[in-house]
Amino acid sequence: MHRPSRLLVHSSVAEQVTEAITARARGLRVGDPLDPATEMGALVGADHLDRVLGHVRAAVDDGARLRAGGARTLTGTGGAYLEPTVFDRVAPDSRLAREEVFGPVLSVLTFDDLDEAVALANATEYGLAAGLWTSDLSTAHRVARALRAGTVWVNCYEEGDLTVPFGGMKQSGNGRDKSAHALEKYTELKTTWIQL
Repeated sequence: MHRPSRLLVHSSVAEQVTEAITARARGLRVGDPLDPATEMGALVGADHLDRVLGHVRAAVDDGARLRAGGARTLTGTGGAYLEPTVFDRVAPDSRLAREEVFGPVLSVLTFDDLDEAVALANATEYGLAAGLWTSDLSTAHRVARALRAGTVWVNCYEEGDLTVPFGGMKQSGNGRDKSAHALEKYTELKTTWIQL
């Protein structure tokens, strides 16, 4: 399951959106993944939790504002749990904005126009997936074409099935999983020349 780590929001609605996301993050039920009421489980292990906490500390040092979370939780369970974490005022050139965190940490960046949004979205070495919300189909096509991501969702997120290829661009890998396009990864072509 892919979870976004960066949220680009138009500056005119940034505070309203960030407040709503922060409230949702604070309300998420963190716990045992076998409990049906759990909305977010643990990270893979203590070492990975330490790496994610390193991203949190670096974000604070870079001047980002911590809006929610940022600390270990459920320490008595022995699991590697981190509170759902939200930052805003994230500098576009900061480590948090440019690297994949692989943890429950969201950075909110603002933009003023579409060209700036696309530039911010593409200003990373990674390009697995992106999502955009718009009521204008022309904008959807223009932005989807411009984004350097293997999958672009419009007005949805994490949709798809086995008939549709999935994979990234740049440092998010090459090739595609799922669909007939993935078969090439599991085959080898051989050429044999024979002169008679």
